[in-house]
This record gives sequence, C-alpha cells and structure tokens, in this order.
Amino acid sequence: MYISSVASFLLYCLMPVLIANTTTKNLATQAAIKACRKFNSTTSPPDPACWEILRVDIWMSNWNVSTTRCSATQDLLQPCQCMFEEAWATCFMRLTFEENRSADYYCTDVTMPKNCTEPLPGHIVQGPAEIYYGAYSIWNLVQYLGNWNIALTSASALPAIETALQNPNSAASANTLLTALMNQYGMDSTLFSYFSAVVTENVVDAGNQVRPTSANAQVLLGELLKSNLEAITSQWETGGFTLLSGSGMLLNNTGETSQILTARLSHQ
Repeated sequence: MYISSVASFLLYCLMPVLIANTTTKNLATQAAIKACRKFNSTTSPPDPACWEILRVDIWMSNWNVSTTRCSATQDLLQPCQCMFEEAWATCFMRLTFEENRSADYYCTDVTMPKNCTEPLPGHIVQGPAEIYYGAYSIWNLVQYLGNWNIALTSASALPAIETALQNPNSAASANTLLTALMNQYGMDSTLFSYFSAVVTENVVDAGNQVRPTSANAQVLLGELLKSNLEAITSQWETGGFTLLSGSGMLLNNTGETSQILTARLSHQ
C-alpha cells in the first residue's frame, strides 16, 4: 500500500512535466509541418526532412490509388485523369504542370533528362505541398539516372569499364557491372545502396543473358538504366519509387552531375 501511494504521488508530481513535454513536442511537430508547407521560389531544393514530416509517401500512394486512368476508348474530356497507358510519373508531372504549358513533363526516358522540367515553387499548380515534394523527387530521380547514363556511355568511361570487366564478379552481368561502377565512382552511397536493390529486382533480360564485354558493355549499361527508370516511373506497384524516395533521399542534391561522374570515371 505504501509503495503504491509513493508511486501515485510521484506520478502526480511528474504529470505537469509530462504534459508540458507532450505539449512542447506537439507544438514542435506543428511548427515543422507548417514550415514544410510554407515554401517559396527561394527554397529549392526542398528540405529532405519534409518527406517524413508530411508523410509524402502515403500521400503519393493514395494519389496513385485514387487517380482515375483513361481506358482505350476514353479521353481527358471524360472523367479520367491519366491518359491511356500513360506512366504514373508522367501523369503526375503533367497534372502538376497543367498551368504551365511551357514545361516538359516526360520523366521516363533516361536518355533525355532535359525533357523533365525541374519543378519550382510558384510554377506548379495550386494544391498541397506534397505535390511539390513528389514532383521534385521524380525530377531528381530522372537527373540521377540520366547523369549516370550520360557518363557511362561516354568515351571517357571506357577505361573504368575495362578495369571493372577484369573482375569476374563485376563482369558477370550488366547488373553486376553497373552496381560495381556506381559503387566505386558514385558520391551518394546511401541512394546507390537503395538503387542497387531496385536494379537487382528489376532485372533486364540482356543483363542476365548477355555477358558484358568491351564491345557491348556501354550498350548494356544504357539499356539497363533505361529499363529501370521506365519500370520505376511506370509501375508504382513494384515499390521501386517508394524505396528510393524514402526518408527524402530524392530531395537531396547528390552532386553527381554528368560532368563530375565523367571526370571520376576517366580518372580510374
């Protein structure tokens, strides 16, 4: 009885502190949410922490589930939003930029990253902040893989590729060659580790059936990057985009421009 009374007394004494801590935490959370929702044209790139704070992953998943898709006999004048066989990422970017027809929103082709316009606050449609964070993540994914495609298919990459091909583990397939090169010459080890999981799952037939050589390696690498971007931006249900965008990874600036990657590959 005595112990119970002491415990009750201590709990009574601590209650104001617990309430104050909870209140402080709630206020801090509300302030963080408000900050993530209040941005302007000077706040690009966005804060990666906002991805988790706003739970953008859940918002985009709901968008993919709730957005209507046209059938082969429908058009956009009927009650559907995504065009027939349109990639989810292209649909998302097109709807994001529907008030800015000067924008290009084709963000599924790794060979043409410039066709995916960078989303900037103030240049996207009015709506929740999640639109901006989602669009920026799509754009940054295209730039990330597009820059690797430019670098790996350039003549400057040949020495690095030749060196990697001398390792039996790296030369086993296009998959292993790509991950070996990205691991050695990349700058964002975290994003690479998640992409390596995705590229392993989205296996390209050529990557498994044709062993890379000096003559075909660059073609195989380009095909592998191309097919993976198409899969990630077209097939939401595979979870590739969700994995890569987790914790706001695609809101970070990797610093891996095509020029920097080309320079790193040429100095192997």
